[in-house]
Amino acid sequence: NFQRPSHIMSSLYEDRKVILGIIGTSVVSWNIFVKLRELLKKYTKTTPEWVPVGRIKSLHLYPIKSCKGKEVFQYRCTPLGPVFGEYFDRHFLVVNSEGKFYTARTKPNMVLVETVIENGIVTVSYPEKESAQFNIDEVKAKKDLRSGYLHVNLRTDGYDCGDSVAEFFSNVLDEPGTRVIMYDSGLFTERTCKTEEGWWNNPVPKRIDDTAYADLAPYMITTQASLDDLNSKLSQNVSSINFRPCIVVDDCAAWDEDKWLDLRIGDVEMQCFKPCTRCILTTVNPESGTKDKDMQPLKKLREFRLGPGKLREEFGESPIFGVNAGLVKPGYIHVGQTVWAKYKPSAF
Repeated sequence: NFQRPSHIMSSLYEDRKVILGIIGTSVVSWNIFVKLRELLKKYTKTTPEWVPVGRIKSLHLYPIKSCKGKEVFQYRCTPLGPVFGEYFDRHFLVVNSEGKFYTARTKPNMVLVETVIENGIVTVSYPEKESAQFNIDEVKAKKDLRSGYLHVNLRTDGYDCGDSVAEFFSNVLDEPGTRVIMYDSGLFTERTCKTEEGWWNNPVPKRIDDTAYADLAPYMITTQASLDDLNSKLSQNVSSINFRPCIVVDDCAAWDEDKWLDLRIGDVEMQCFKPCTRCILTTVNPESGTKDKDMQPLKKLREFRLGPGKLREEFGESPIFGVNAGLVKPGYIHVGQTVWAKYKPSAF
């Protein structure tokens, strides 16, 4: 019988140990790799791509909160909201003698008050009523500071706009002692918006946004397709103006805005951070200044647009229509521009 030399046997034995060691190390390394891959999948997300989702159908701003808006072809997007020439979004607020703000929720005829601003002169008018004027520069120079309170009594200061416009609104609202205040940067406010995790099931962007006298966000966006879907369920159509958006997007799917995270329009970039919850103001007809006797479209929205899952606790009986957004990169936008979006993993 053939016998291998002992030194060869010893070498083969050592080689086998090395090979088994390599195999064992490879198995361990592969298991580690698999575990690391699973962890990476769990804790990292693929960066979403920019997708064209529609185009701008219309642009709006509202000089006096709850009063008639102005539709424009283009405007400049600033951190505080849209600006068109001398028009700034919701930079004027109507308050009572104690500073509590008036809103079309309780004074629906406010939506008929029209505002024109030319060469620093603000003119307000109302059907079959005399108009009133005040000078913005004079208001700033006088610096007659007055506090206003919006919603949960959050204080936000402004400059009093004078007796003439105060008397005008006292007559229109049938409320003696009414005043109008004007926002100015640097004045005291308790209304800085800080995002909260409960606003979505997806991670909510961490943001801090200021506004003048808007309810929450500098920008509120709706879509024509969602409005069309809502109107298909109503006996009488409502318009986008019932919801007082800053931007209306067309040529997208109904309720697509639920899934938007980041938006890009030309050079402008925005970030969505909260679905817009709705109240009785949506029932005010923007043409007549009266509330719908059947509480539409609010009643219908409550049938199919209440917050899903845990969002029901957050938003209660306030249905969702549109999305709130803040500014990332300023610039100009205009009607007809393509709107690009990055999507969230899921709608809410």
